[in-house]
Amino acid sequence: MRRFRRVFQLILLVFVIGATVILIGARNNDPKITKVTSQLKPQAALKLSHHYQKSKTATVFLHGYNGGAYSTNYLIKHAEKAGAAQKALVVHVYKNGVMAFKGYWHQSIKNPMVQVVFQDNHASQKTQVYWLHQVLVQLKTRYGVARYNAVGHSLGANDIVNQALKYGHDKRLPKLNKIVTIGGPFDGLTGYLNAETEHQVRQVAAKPVRFTHHFAAMLKHRQNFPQNVKMLNVIGDTDDGFNNDGYVSVASARSIGYVLQHKLATYEEQFYSGTTAAHCALNQNPQVARSMISFLW
Repeated sequence: MRRFRRVFQLILLVFVIGATVILIGARNNDPKITKVTSQLKPQAALKLSHHYQKSKTATVFLHGYNGGAYSTNYLIKHAEKAGAAQKALVVHVYKNGVMAFKGYWHQSIKNPMVQVVFQDNHASQKTQVYWLHQVLVQLKTRYGVARYNAVGHSLGANDIVNQALKYGHDKRLPKLNKIVTIGGPFDGLTGYLNAETEHQVRQVAAKPVRFTHHFAAMLKHRQNFPQNVKMLNVIGDTDDGFNNDGYVSVASARSIGYVLQHKLATYEEQFYSGTTAAHCALNQNPQVARSMISFLW
């Protein structure tokens, strides 16, 4: 009975997520950036730990669909507590098209972190990719950011990859250095109710059995992806017998490895299992935070 209830809940969840995925690509009237504002406050640069490499490379954090600042707060605070990096800016993109940079920025800051928050966290993927692109352009032109890392949770991971695929040759952008993707639904709901064991799924090639519309679009633009980028792909499995993190299948999360094969300087997958590997727990998982810190700095 318990298993039947679990299957029913999963089927219902699939229906809800499926409707969400459709909505992600369905909106055509999302606002463009109309104004850029800046409110910076003086603040001392943190003294970072000698255990980490220090540079002026900025690290951009992006939440997913229906997410917000709380989606990346834990990862950012963990990096600060470890002495690996310093939060420098929060960038709010509002529904009215205004982009607001808030916080502290100075050339003396090492390993600065930039948190991006979309007020309309239900906007289409196309619009979110455009917003992210505009944020990156401003980081280079206003703040002199020459290189950046990116950390994305859920659909934020998709936005980061798609931005690089669409605008990979845009000279107005800082150079992409490293990416951390956490629970990215790169091939939508493919394999969501997979009955194979996690071990079997890991042995299968990352190429999906079925290409979603968004996945096919990524493949079409993969030649635009920048060179010499390193990626850490974090994948969760709640270990309930269906090989997913409650929202995203292991197969879908792994599929980005196929899109970017031969395009990345290095590619690493890390698997997490159990309740702390659930989709909305991965970005609050201390092991994931430590892996992110080690990979980036």
